[in-house]
Amino acid sequence: MIGLVVTGHGLFAEGMHSSAKMIAGENELVKYVCFEEGMNTEQLSEKLVAAYNALGECDGIIVLSDLPGGSPFRTAVESAMTLPEKQIIVLSGTNLPMIITAATMASFSDDAEAMAEELLFEGKDNVVRFAMTEREEVEEEEDGI
Repeated sequence: MIGLVVTGHGLFAEGMHSSAKMIAGENELVKYVCFEEGMNTEQLSEKLVAAYNALGECDGIIVLSDLPGGSPFRTAVESAMTLPEKQIIVLSGTNLPMIITAATMASFSDDAEAMAEELLFEGKDNVVRFAMTEREEVEEEEDGI
């Protein structure tokens, strides 16, 4: 099984937790870590390491962060490097479809690399633009009445 940690600025992780729970239910393999206003990166690192340790029985851990290069992303990478015995993969640009997919795959997957690739595809595939198209006029057939 693969553990997941969702992190981001402000209450990003908490909001994603609320939405994911509403759609897919609670999942003990997913931990949510907020980088709240007033926190420093050392405090964030402590929370991330605690989340990694809470997922200690997992075959690997995937961290889903909000922005590439942001403090949660960088801190997740740095804290993962202090735990070389754990396989921790950090992704960024997280959206809700990635979290839902990850949560549903977590318990039956044991390949963090393959799962990370699937999540990248899922995230990109679910960024879409709605475009209004012209509606064709449909001629109604007479029904003989």
